[in-house]
Amino acid sequence: MSLKIFYTLLLSLIIIFSNACNFSKKNSDPSEGLTYSTCKSWEELIEKDHYQYVKLERISDPGTKENPRYTGFWFYDEFQFDPTDRYLLGMKTDFTDREVQANDIGEIGYFDLKNNNEWTKIGETTAWNWQQGCRLQWRPNSDEIVWNDHSEDKTRFVCRVYNFRTQSYRTLPRMIYDISSDGKYALLHDFSRMKHAGTSYAGVKDPYAHLKFTPKIAIEKMDMDSGEVEKIINLEQLAKRAFPKGYDGETNLYFFREGWNPSGTRFITFLRNMDSPNRHVSGWSISADGKDIRYFFNNPSHHVWVNDSVIFEGRYFAKIHDDGSGVIQPPLAEVDANIDPTFLPEPYEDWILGDTYVLDGLQHLFLFHQPTKLFVPLARLKNTGVPGGIFRVDLHARSSREGRKISIDATFEGLGRQLYVMDIGHILDNPPK
Repeated sequence: MSLKIFYTLLLSLIIIFSNACNFSKKNSDPSEGLTYSTCKSWEELIEKDHYQYVKLERISDPGTKENPRYTGFWFYDEFQFDPTDRYLLGMKTDFTDREVQANDIGEIGYFDLKNNNEWTKIGETTAWNWQQGCRLQWRPNSDEIVWNDHSEDKTRFVCRVYNFRTQSYRTLPRMIYDISSDGKYALLHDFSRMKHAGTSYAGVKDPYAHLKFTPKIAIEKMDMDSGEVEKIINLEQLAKRAFPKGYDGETNLYFFREGWNPSGTRFITFLRNMDSPNRHVSGWSISADGKDIRYFFNNPSHHVWVNDSVIFEGRYFAKIHDDGSGVIQPPLAEVDANIDPTFLPEPYEDWILGDTYVLDGLQHLFLFHQPTKLFVPLARLKNTGVPGGIFRVDLHARSSREGRKISIDATFEGLGRQLYVMDIGHILDNPPK
């Protein structure tokens, strides 16, 4: 064989091999070469367990068998991390499987993540529930930590305020639900009227329990500096909008949850009752002054504002425009679960953080990458607590301010509710292509 023919054949083999390699790369697993796993579908995420999960660090001290301690943050979509991502808020209790009474104390404090997770107690509360805690959170644009409590005489609900910098305290006259992103105003409603699974607060009776709705119950706005309170919309107004032919439900209507949009110009609220089986749950969009009221969507659950005019609803894994149509957009992916969603902050806004209720004994923590529509499994955790009902422990994943760490409540170690932190920076720095 001549050298010319030999080199021609050799060149041909090199070209064929190169093309084969390129084809292989184009059609390879998207997670190839990554230090984490990816899934192309929800079924793949839930049904398989061979993934590269991310390490969880327990932050809280579970106490002893004789004197157990349970710690968590309880809910999501509020600031648990301080602006430096060093201090992590939490609440400690000494029981886990019975109704909360008006004298049951939750210990309020924070962990120092850069000092061996040292715990500092800053206060107490007796106004909390199993599903949302005491609405503990960092007040945006301030040095203050806030949480709900009973007044000293136990006749009403109040909001405690602790200044992290000066270590001073003050009390606001009303219990809060959500604070605007500028930290100026809190939304609130009649917490004594809420009755559904795990959301009731003990100790203060509903003075209008004999009325299915009344104008005396309202969503209000409280100035977080002065404590001045202003009514926005009353329950009778919304009842008449929701039921123009008259309300014929068997149980009382009540407000549940409020959430400001990013600019604080509007907020979402739920209108609910406790009828069974025909329970009513509707979402409404209301302007900050209460003058513009419009229907948002049916059967809202766990949601988060994407921007001033769009909400992402975890029940549908889909976006919904705040335009009064109630139209739910096509889902970002087919997800057969009700997700607790969090959109990570810039520059990681392509990512959605989510978690599930207990599914076949397991709770799933994951990221969803919107550009590639790939799921990244973060943890597959055995639930060792109550699988459902009001005493369950939901993960309710929270993002740090920077977005590179997340925190969850979980029971997978068999220690009851404990607080965990996970670093996801290596995933965010190397997104799937």
